[in-house]
Amino acid sequence: ARADASLPYTFLMIGFAAGGIVMGRLGDRLGIAGPVAVSALALGAGYVIAGLAQSLWQFTLAQTAKVTAEQGMFPKLFTRVSSRDAPLLGLLFCGVLQSLIALSTISPDNRWICFPYPRLMNANAIIDQAAAVLVTSVGKAQEWGIPQDRWVFLHGCADAHDHWFVSERADFHSSPAIRAASRQALAMAGRRLDEIDAFDVYSCFASAVEVACAEIGLAEDDPRGLTLTGGLPFFGGPGNNYVTHSIAHMMRRLRSRPGTFGLVTANGNYLTKHSFGVYSTLPPAGPWRREDPSRLQAEIDALPKAPFTESPTGEATIETCTVLHGPNRGHWGPETGIVFGRLRATGERFLANTPADAATLW
Repeated sequence: ARADASLPYTFLMIGFAAGGIVMGRLGDRLGIAGPVAVSALALGAGYVIAGLAQSLWQFTLAQTAKVTAEQGMFPKLFTRVSSRDAPLLGLLFCGVLQSLIALSTISPDNRWICFPYPRLMNANAIIDQAAAVLVTSVGKAQEWGIPQDRWVFLHGCADAHDHWFVSERADFHSSPAIRAASRQALAMAGRRLDEIDAFDVYSCFASAVEVACAEIGLAEDDPRGLTLTGGLPFFGGPGNNYVTHSIAHMMRRLRSRPGTFGLVTANGNYLTKHSFGVYSTLPPAGPWRREDPSRLQAEIDALPKAPFTESPTGEATIETCTVLHGPNRGHWGPETGIVFGRLRATGERFLANTPADAATLW
């Protein structure tokens, strides 16, 4: 029955709220290491128990434990991003340090946008910002009398995009383009990841940070930090111009610490297009040569694409899903759900919208 199917999701939402409060308070008092460890164990146990569940109630309890654990992990990415450089920059969202509790607690000021992200975990695009970067040759810089302590050099770069249609990608938690392009940029610069001193990882949503870190090989709690600005939800993401700001901030960091190296990342669309730049005040050791980007792109384009069907029938496995929220009958609430899945018999992927009734969405 529909009511039975809605029970696990109802308890899941209760677990989401409880996890935000409990894990948030633990994180604020004890730091992130303990809560993240507990969350990881509970998350893994939740998946195992859900897979072994023999009844609806067992599955419901497993889902509740799993999402409570997830709340101990999601907001920590952004809290670390926001708090690390906010005292230096003075550019924090609404001028208030967002705690774990504030980020993960649903309220009129932090309403759902698309599950599992409330407003404070989304990029803030409605913001008035501007930035500029002057690019020139050494000869022209000398001609214009620009002091050498202002010079910053691009040592390595790369651009690539994943399969353009999301439905064609092998999965939704990896990015072959990030993996290959980040390595190409570092190789061009002649640097290992452990030789990079500062990072700004594009952070429109927590999932973008998680995928990028996994593919680059960067720990989410790396002591070097993941951002110089505070990230798109807190510093601001003015349309497509955020990376101009992150590059400008990287220039400031490198000028203040001559001889160090920094890596800036960018992405666009649905985690589709990716760019990387490695910078330093040191001039490149040899001639600056860039490999033709079309070679790398050809390798990524040759990767297998998931088969797709517009008319799915039969049993299926859900790969991922979300619930979109908006003004619904005068109140902010769930509007529709989106589901990506695979047919068990053929492996074909399908995309579906859920009914718009509250019993399904909640």
